Amino acid sequence: MSNNIMTNINASNVANTPKSASSKASGTLEMEDFYKLMAAQFQNQDPTSPTDTGDYLNQMVQMAVVEAIDAITATSVTTYAASLVGKEVTVATYDNNQLKEVSGVITATGQYSGEQIIILDGKSYKLSQIMAIGKLDSAAIKKDGE
Repeated sequence: MSNNIMTNINASNVANTPKSASSKASGTLEMEDFYKLMAAQFQNQDPTSPTDTGDYLNQMVQMAVVEAIDAITATSVTTYAASLVGKEVTVATYDNNQLKEVSGVITATGQYSGEQIIILDGKSYKLSQIMAIGKLDSAAIKKDGE
């Protein structure tokens, strides 16, 4: 059984296929893209040595598992962000290459350009900008054993 069944694909058959609107980012392989690659493999395989269909089924299952994990992760991030509504947080921003801490209460959360955001005092921030839950007091943080 071959571990790399997608090696003989004619690139021109796949390269001219329009990218689906559901593709998340450049370099991301969606299930639809996988099906297109599989169809190209079927069209271009050596008839005297066909690829084992078990390999295709294994790869389809692996793609389905990856998509399921991706969906679970997205749901978890959304749920986490929603759990922060009404809580005070400290977010990091940069102003002229200087780290600036902004504290406030999260009033809403949502998605913008495929990324989870929070609304803090009327301004949006990425969820990944949260430095602390609560107000972070930089003066109270001790440095290296002080």
